[in-house]
Amino acid sequence: MKNIKAVIFDWAGTLIDFGSIAPVQVFMDVLSSKGIEVSAQEVRMHMGLAKKDHLRALLAQERILTLWKTTYHQAPSEEDIEAMYEALTPKMIELVQHYTTPIPGIPELLTTLKARNIRIGSTTGYVQEMMEVIVPSAQNQGLHLDSVVNPSDCKEGRPSPFMIFRNMENLGIYHVDEIIKVGDTEADMMEGLNAGVWTVGITSSGNEIGMSYEAWRALPEDEQIALRNRAADRLIEAGAHFVIHDLRNLPEIIEEINAILDYPQK
Repeated sequence: MKNIKAVIFDWAGTLIDFGSIAPVQVFMDVLSSKGIEVSAQEVRMHMGLAKKDHLRALLAQERILTLWKTTYHQAPSEEDIEAMYEALTPKMIELVQHYTTPIPGIPELLTTLKARNIRIGSTTGYVQEMMEVIVPSAQNQGLHLDSVVNPSDCKEGRPSPFMIFRNMENLGIYHVDEIIKVGDTEADMMEGLNAGVWTVGITSSGNEIGMSYEAWRALPEDEQIALRNRAADRLIEAGAHFVIHDLRNLPEIIEEINAILDYPQK
């Protein structure tokens, strides 16, 4: 009987770093150093991509591209992108070590999944040097995964499916319909769809809302509901099969998918 055998999580905004706070300021600072002021909202539009691809996507936005051309009298070159990426990487490595706190309930969720013989994988927009800082800190706080894959391990990062396929290889799972991809960005959902796996979007802790845990908890309930619904709409539009507001509800989604997988065989 087919059933879910693995869940592949995103990291920032899904497992750690409530609100996916760490990457935003670094992108803003690096572009500001070049005289290009960008907003947090503009940065968040492309969250989930590998960081160099994220830079390319930012610079391709019409407003930012126009500002760059006005400032430098030409479009940004690949050399410009490489130089900014070289400046971004150490800043990101320095910052992410302060944003590895697990989102509430995640260590317990992983324990629950493993007790059900469900393997735990991950994909991310962070490259190897950044994950070398994040993973040990997360492990010390109770996050123990069976497979960690980043864009440095594959020819392409998101929205390609290759990081998911590498997780499948690492985990020894052959069938895409036995895998759930969980994430908080449009890029996560596209990655999952391109791999042919089930996709689950998470709202409250993720990039689409983009608030720290403390700021989120301070909001009145009606404002939380409105923000969750808006985030859910964006994730569904990006291809989420399911959307949940708290990852502690993931086991219920797994049961629902298992019922779907089992139905034709009855």
